[in-house]
Amino acid sequence: MIERRITFIIGDEGIPSWKLNQLKTLAGYFRAVVVMQNVTRLGQAHVEQPVRVMSLGCMPGDLCQLLIEGVDAELACMVLTDFLAEQFTLVRTSGKKKNRNACCIDSHDKGNCTFYLPFEMRFANKVLEKKQAVVGKEACQAKKELLSLLCQMLAPEKSSVLLDLMLKREEVSSTCMGNGIALPHIMSPEIEQPAIAVIQLPQPVEWGSNHGPVTRLIAMTLPAPPQRPHIQAFAHFSQALIEPEFCRLLTENTEPEALKAVILHTLSRPFHQ
Repeated sequence: MIERRITFIIGDEGIPSWKLNQLKTLAGYFRAVVVMQNVTRLGQAHVEQPVRVMSLGCMPGDLCQLLIEGVDAELACMVLTDFLAEQFTLVRTSGKKKNRNACCIDSHDKGNCTFYLPFEMRFANKVLEKKQAVVGKEACQAKKELLSLLCQMLAPEKSSVLLDLMLKREEVSSTCMGNGIALPHIMSPEIEQPAIAVIQLPQPVEWGSNHGPVTRLIAMTLPAPPQRPHIQAFAHFSQALIEPEFCRLLTENTEPEALKAVILHTLSRPFHQ
């Protein structure tokens, strides 16, 4: 079954009922199931039920997605993308044409509070292909190689130092959070600024935990001592991983820019609530 996702930001007027009714009408033309997912508030509803969509409580600045699945998903995605671009702000993702009402994901853009963070942060995202995967290797070796790759993404000039710190952290306890997510993280004076590196794995990999294998690696590094905003952002993200629905957002979003949007939006929430 074909599946597509459209990521967008709710504007200042929220979602008036007429927009929901028009969305329902457009979705009804296709052999596809269309669901509205409010990423900010972790709720979803079928667009054929406008009252339930309204119950999601979408507010200005909320990050949302349309989940489209069915034989007409490709065509439905094209039509609904045009509609959403006129009514809301699209999150620009690779492969999509530039749109005057689309935004790039920038954590340093003060004008876009959806993603803005009050500190500089490096973000790196990589999708591993099957030929690059460590599937079939002994679990400890696979884990070490993946951590090494994460450290190179986080800070190439200090990757060996970071790797040593990461391995020592894993010796204390596995950083597997469950629900397919691992969160390797360290805090050190060797680190100059916060950074996040994400790897999407083509197949699950064991991470030395009884919580099961992982398909998303999200590595975090913080300087020591950290600033208060660093702690607020990273603690909020860690707490969000307790919610299975949030973990599903991370594991089911395969478009790198959409995944980046979910992560940066969650990090920014403590500063815009």
